[in-house]
Parts: sequence; structure tokens; C-alpha cells
Amino acid sequence: EDCGQGEKKRDLGVVQAKGPRRRGRKMFSQVTEIRVNEQLTELITKYPQAKIVDRNAGTTTLRLPVSNRNVPGLSLSIVLPKDYPKVLPHVAVTPPNLDHPWVQAQGRVWHDSMQKMYYQHDEKVLAKLAGNLLGAFEKAKPAGAQYPVQGALQASGAHHQPQQQPQRSRADSEVSTVPTFELTVEDVKREISKLSDEDLMKLLTDKEAYARHIAGMEELSNMGMSIKELVEKNRALAEASLEKQNQIADVKNQIAIIRSTEVLEVKNKYEALAKEHNSILSSINVNTLKEKLADAAASADGESEELSQRLGNKEISVEAFLEEFCKQREVYHKRTMVLQSLDH
Repeated sequence: EDCGQGEKKRDLGVVQAKGPRRRGRKMFSQVTEIRVNEQLTELITKYPQAKIVDRNAGTTTLRLPVSNRNVPGLSLSIVLPKDYPKVLPHVAVTPPNLDHPWVQAQGRVWHDSMQKMYYQHDEKVLAKLAGNLLGAFEKAKPAGAQYPVQGALQASGAHHQPQQQPQRSRADSEVSTVPTFELTVEDVKREISKLSDEDLMKLLTDKEAYARHIAGMEELSNMGMSIKELVEKNRALAEASLEKQNQIADVKNQIAIIRSTEVLEVKNKYEALAKEHNSILSSINVNTLKEKLADAAASADGESEELSQRLGNKEISVEAFLEEFCKQREVYHKRTMVLQSLDH
């Protein structure tokens, strides 16, 4: 019986331990669901033509029509897997027979920029993804047609991927924290204006030459240098912050020393002077002192008035008047201030 009771207690302890973990997982799942719903709301708000066509077993499928004169009825499907946003969404295009560098086998769509978005933290990430896809496929052409260089450049903003999509592991499919960068239309125009007619024709007909040209663009290399510079500046700023922490610790120590030594000494001196001041005041008649100060202040005020009359009668010079008048007024104000302090 004792053994049976012990086993029951252990089983009960296991059940009680599992309870908080289950509640934590449930809470995290609810937060993730709220974030995904916010992303879907932002997408449909910005692109009303996007529709949710299926929601089953944790998987959400969206249909996004593309306005394309060359391919009527062109649309994109965005599938959010059950583990989204921990994994990337799946994108496909219908009809799949398009001559586009982003289109892989069976209409699957892939580009490096899709891996560099903040799916777990950005509530507008699906709207941004839809914008990139719409821009990339609005000028797509059926298979066999020549793909325009400028349209591809403006749509992708980076070199295209080969037709064979590489095998990606689960770790590679998770969200990357590297921010995305896009070239501007003006950058593309400047690059194209430097090319000859023969080079332009080669880019229109040779996808490998097109990819090599994009990879060698000066803006892309400068972008890489800018990232390196930002990393170096960030590292230098972090080192400076660590040095500041040491300086702050030193200053705190100095303040503690001052508080324990110098402040105590000054405080003792102040208390001694205050005690002496109070003892002096207690040994004299305050009312008599106030009367004497009032008489002395009135005397100084009268002397300054007398100087003004003498100046008006031209009995003294202006220089002598200013010197004596300022002295008398200073004495008057000092005595008045002392008298006011005694009243308080």
C-alpha cells in the first residue's frame, strides 16, 4: 500500500509540473496567432484583392491576383505553414509556365529577399512580401518570351537565382535577421545608360550575363562596404560604452569617498558656525539691534539724498558724486537686508 501511494504521489507531481509548461505553450501559441492575424490584416488592408481561400489544420492559403497584360489571370498563392512564422511562407504562381528568374519548378517562387524578412517580429511583413511579388510579376511574360532587363531590375533589386532551386534545410528556412536592401530606379537607370547596344542585347538574351552584371554593380559592392562600416561603428560604439561603464564606476567610487569624508567635514563646520551664530544672537537684544540697524539704514539713505542735492547745486563734481553715492547706497542696502533677515 505504501508503494502504491508513493507511485500515485509521483504521478500527481508529474501532472502538476506539466500544467505550467502546457499553459506557457498555450500562451505563446496565442501570441503567435495574434501576430499572424495582424500580418494578415495589414496585407488585406493594403491589397484588398488578396483573399484567404483556405484555412485548414493550422495552414493558411492566400490568393493574390496580379495585374499583368501579358499573362491574363496571373495570380500568386501564399501558403503560411503550420509552423509559420518560424518557417518561411511558400509562394507559387499560376500559371506556372512563366519566363521569370524567380519561378522554379512547378511554379514555385523563390528569391533571396524572401529569406531576409522579419516574419516573427514585423506586423507588415506579409504586406511587404506581397508588394515585392506584385512588383516582380506585373511585367512577367509567358515562357519563351524575352524578359525585359529594366523590369527585372526594378522588380528584384538584386541578382536573380538560378532556375534550379537549391535544397534548403530547416535551419536555412528559418528567419534571417539580416535586413534587406533595394536599389533605386535611378541607380538602375545610371547603370543601364553606361551599356552599349551590344551589351544590352546580350543582357536581354543571356541570363548568365545578366546575373554577372547585376552581381558586379557598384551599388551592390558599396552596399556591402556600408554594412561593414556600420558593423565596425557598432563595435566601436559598444567598446566605448564598456569604457564609459568603467568610468561611471570610478566616479561613483569618488562620490562615495567624498560623501564619507569631505561632506562630513563641511557639515561639521556649518553646524559649528550655526551654533556660534545662534549663541551671539541669544546674547543681545534683537529689538534694540533692529532699531539701531533701522537708524543706520536711514542715516545712509539721508546721506545719499544729501549728495544728490549737492550735485544739483553743483557743489561737487559728477565723478565725486558717483563714488560717494554708490558707497552710501551699498551701505544702505546691506543694512536693509540684515534688518529684513532679522524680521524673518
